[in-house]
Amino acid sequence: MIGQLSKLASSGQRFATKGVTGALISSATRGRTVETIADLGGLSVSTLVERVGTGMFTAIDFAISQFATDTAVRADVTRIVRRDLDDRALERQLVRDVAWRSAARGAVSGIPAVIPAAGTVIELAAAVADSLAMTVTEARMVLALAHLRGLDVQATELRRLDIMIVLGMAAGAAEIDGDIIRIGSEELSIDVLRTGTMAPETAVALGSAIGTDVVRKVARRRTSGILIRLLPGGISIVAAAWSDWRLTQSVGKQAVEYFDLVAPMQERAVSARS
Repeated sequence: MIGQLSKLASSGQRFATKGVTGALISSATRGRTVETIADLGGLSVSTLVERVGTGMFTAIDFAISQFATDTAVRADVTRIVRRDLDDRALERQLVRDVAWRSAARGAVSGIPAVIPAAGTVIELAAAVADSLAMTVTEARMVLALAHLRGLDVQATELRRLDIMIVLGMAAGAAEIDGDIIRIGSEELSIDVLRTGTMAPETAVALGSAIGTDVVRKVARRRTSGILIRLLPGGISIVAAAWSDWRLTQSVGKQAVEYFDLVAPMQERAVSARS
């Protein structure tokens, strides 16, 4: 996109002022075609990946430190209100609810692209902010599912490791291979994760070891979701809502699969893992 931007700048188009939508409109009126929105999105892909990746660590820690107790309380309230649902259905409902809230927030983040005068900076700022907010939301969802499985959401180091693993699974950075979860060069024993015998300092070390691989992969995937918010007109709103819904659903699905391994439902009442 840097090359494309240079061409736009040299031709006198006020790209940064008009934003992607404005640039496309200007190009169309001058009889030129911008090949793809992805080309425009390439403006700062590496910068976006770095920014999203750095923000993810902060977002996860923020979710754990600020919302762990609140998340557990809300999960309990949901369980009481939806007492007609069995445990599995309750988890599915929780994931659906979170996904739809993410979709609504995502739609809002796509609004700046509807306004040609908003500017690329504003469009990207809204999209990056939404990406980090989604990370907080997903971390809270993982904490809620952990609580429903009887795990202690105040066990900060273990829950942070859980969140990292789940995000890694959703992004394809982590894979289950028999009795281990492989992330990059690290191999995590499911038995150790399941028994809860892992010392906090070990959880911190593992979280740091896998964090870079996980965050890099997730950030790259999230960046594509950010760039679709630069699509012109109302397309950005629909695309942003769909992207956030799909990503959150994926994280929720992987979280359930992960907890089925380390904190099976039938054992949650007496699980040693806390």
